[in-house]
Amino acid sequence: MDWLGDPGERRLRLKLFILFYGAFLAVGSLHPFTDWQPVSAWSAGFLSAPWPRYITRTDLSTNLLVYAPLGYALALWFSPRVRRPRGVFMAALAGSLLSFVLESTQQLLPGRIASNLDLLVNSLGALTGALLALHHGRWLRALSAAGRWRGRWFRPGFATSLGLALLALWFLAQFSLLPMPGIGWLHLHLRPFDRLPDSLAGVNIPWLLALFLEMVAVGAFMACLLRPGRYVGAVVLLLLCAFFVKLLAATILLKLTIVGGVVSLEALAAFLLAVWLLLLPVASRHRHALALGGVVGSILTRLALASSPFPATSALNITGLALHLGALWPPLALGWLLFAGRFRR
Repeated sequence: MDWLGDPGERRLRLKLFILFYGAFLAVGSLHPFTDWQPVSAWSAGFLSAPWPRYITRTDLSTNLLVYAPLGYALALWFSPRVRRPRGVFMAALAGSLLSFVLESTQQLLPGRIASNLDLLVNSLGALTGALLALHHGRWLRALSAAGRWRGRWFRPGFATSLGLALLALWFLAQFSLLPMPGIGWLHLHLRPFDRLPDSLAGVNIPWLLALFLEMVAVGAFMACLLRPGRYVGAVVLLLLCAFFVKLLAATILLKLTIVGGVVSLEALAAFLLAVWLLLLPVASRHRHALALGGVVGSILTRLALASSPFPATSALNITGLALHLGALWPPLALGWLLFAGRFRR
């Protein structure tokens, strides 16, 4: 597969991405675009104001990650015209200027707060993306290798590619730190494995069952995408990756002193039970039915126990976006299993 394409087409795609991504950042920064104040309310005083009293890792991670793609794309845009180090500088500067414009404009919206800390983190995100663009060729080669790996392990066709895209969305949903069926009614359960409950009554059964149902549904869904003969290795690899992705999300969003709480007795038991079930021969033979049952079970559990079908939180930060993706994933997976998966079979 040609990941590079014609230079003119690459420039056009890059330009469109920068424009649309810049518009996306503007919408996220200025939403809901109501109750605008007069321009006389604008001031540069926020640049020298004290930092916010409460600083959350969620906001910092969101600002850092959301500006990295813009910095990457801008560095690629400037690199053909100037030397790469200068392109990195210009990309970081352009990202910082956009962040300054959006942050200062927030002063004209009563529901938003202009923050010099956000400006700093946004600029660091743009710089990080620009530095990553220095290794663009390596990323392209890695992408080509991933394409070859996809051909060896998964079935060909658009339906499989769509299913893999849904799996990627599921990985992004792990920043919610909650199992899919638990979004909307379960609270975050953190208890390190070495702190065992005093009795069986202390075991968080809802958390264990929700996480077990999620891993069975996702594992069986992924198994529907596999080539014949790849079942056992792929299922074990998926569950190992899922476990470490959950740890990575916790490391980014939580304080380091409580990250270990993700590895609780309930979490380990849920993963082990899911591995045991998915490796049964009957599960391999009926993976499509098992995936349907897991996804439908996730949907019904949330409808029965959550206060609303979708989270009430905003999707404009990484945790809120992950919560919405976690709520959307089961219906999307159900649609794939009913239509694309059935057609492919």
